[in-house]
Amino acid sequence: MNFILKIFIVLLMTLPACSGVDSVTKKRWSNSENTISIVDMTSKDFRLMDAGSKMQGAIEDQLQFTGYALSGKNARFNLKYKVMEFNEGSRMARIATMGFADSAKGELRVKAALYDNGNMVGAWEVNSWIAGGITGGSEQELFDTAASEIAEHLRGDF
Repeated sequence: MNFILKIFIVLLMTLPACSGVDSVTKKRWSNSENTISIVDMTSKDFRLMDAGSKMQGAIEDQLQFTGYALSGKNARFNLKYKVMEFNEGSRMARIATMGFADSAKGELRVKAALYDNGNMVGAWEVNSWIAGGITGGSEQELFDTAASEIAEHLRGDF
């Protein structure tokens, strides 16, 4: 029994070490049919600039659920967006009032447009809000729900 256990342990340690993979890629083409770049058109107001950068991060996270690949300046499609309004509200007031106070409500309004080689193919205005609940909702939820809505429009699910 002891001899079989030793052989089994030696096999477990040596067999996985004998496997591997190697890949060489030679590519002369580029897939520019579904590439997209994201352009922030938000004004220079500091509060809106901060909201614009958070919106860009949320949109980039949501692009994985669309058929688009994030690219640089040579992208076929451009998604331009502008944060029009941003009010984070008061999380503590949302928790205390369970969302019944409108003054505690967090709101985000974003205009977005999709361009194909310079021609607008779609434009949307997305409103996102958080009103309350037990945890009061977070500021990031505003951006995530707005980016999810924009991604649905990019996929054609509207």
